[in-house]
Amino acid sequence: MERYPIREKNSFDFQKSIIVPKNVVLKQCIANGVINNLFVTDIGYYRKASNHYAQRNHGADQHILIYCIEGKGNVEFQGTSYHVEAGNFIIIPKKTAHIYQADPILPWTIYWFHFSGPGADHIVDSLQHYKAYAGFNEERNILFDTIYNRLERGFSRENIIYANLCFHHYIAEIIYTDKQPDKIIEPDKVEEVIDFMRNNIEKMLSLKELALAVYLSPSYLSAIFKKKTGSSPIDYFNQLKIQKTTQYLLFTNLRINEIAQKIGINDPYYFSRLFSSIMGISPKQYRDNRFN
Repeated sequence: MERYPIREKNSFDFQKSIIVPKNVVLKQCIANGVINNLFVTDIGYYRKASNHYAQRNHGADQHILIYCIEGKGNVEFQGTSYHVEAGNFIIIPKKTAHIYQADPILPWTIYWFHFSGPGADHIVDSLQHYKAYAGFNEERNILFDTIYNRLERGFSRENIIYANLCFHHYIAEIIYTDKQPDKIIEPDKVEEVIDFMRNNIEKMLSLKELALAVYLSPSYLSAIFKKKTGSSPIDYFNQLKIQKTTQYLLFTNLRINEIAQKIGINDPYYFSRLFSSIMGISPKQYRDNRFN
């Protein structure tokens, strides 16, 4: 099984990971009554993980938890595509074919775990949604560091027990922690408008039209959108358009002016300027470099 397939290993801003050896999992996790209900087999952190890509046609042997604190990415499994952004977590059930990848423009920064055990199965089976909003919590990040640092010190019985009991706290804090009402409502509206953007990528939409689509005022939409994504709605929409453009450039033979029209831009000069401002090179240069 391909656990960590990465397109360009050196394209990550920073990465660290630990894989608990199989013999340790068998002897100190599965055979340990203290933690055998729920335990970690893999742990990692990827910062601004450009070109991060994984495809597992038969899934992983463990459930996968991905918690995004910056940027964005996409996860696909069971016929559904999940748009994952800062503050979101997503759980991929074990033995489930999946693909996930960082956004090419704003690559995600993620904490991630592989975890297993009968308790883990019950947790995943009981989820109403595989993806949800967890918000931001510095104590949670400190708890991750505690787990990681303890495993980094070696796989002694004490370290394994300590790290996994901390993981029990971590997963409870991610999945079951109380969230303020505004944290629940706002991300749903932001997600809703992002879905609207993606489904109308061929159109030029104003802030007013975007706000109307989710029954909010333009000023309120701008405020909650900026708070969650770090971008204005229009800037974000343009980023999605350019993301779609890169796919056309890489995987079709459409002319550049035809691609511009497919994302709702009739002025080829404006299209080229917009593309260059986001990607740093022209559409033609991007296409010419696709095999480099």
